[in-house]
Amino acid sequence: MSHDNHTKRGFSLHIEKWNGAAKRYINTCAICGRTGYSPVIENDDFEDAVTHRELIKTLPRLELDGLGRCDQCARVQEKR
Repeated sequence: MSHDNHTKRGFSLHIEKWNGAAKRYINTCAICGRTGYSPVIENDDFEDAVTHRELIKTLPRLELDGLGRCDQCARVQEKR
């Protein structure tokens, strides 16, 4: 049995157990807690192919502003 059949969405065995340093490329919104991979890994000079593949496969892209907010939370806060 493969471990892929028993993992939940957004979870990668490679990131969680084998390569903990890859967690630095995971962004979390400071307000809503939404998680996604950092756009930094899309640069041409990013060398870790396995981490790149695992992050793109398990998480959506999430860009944060200077305050650590996702675009949706920033839009809502700026309307006030």
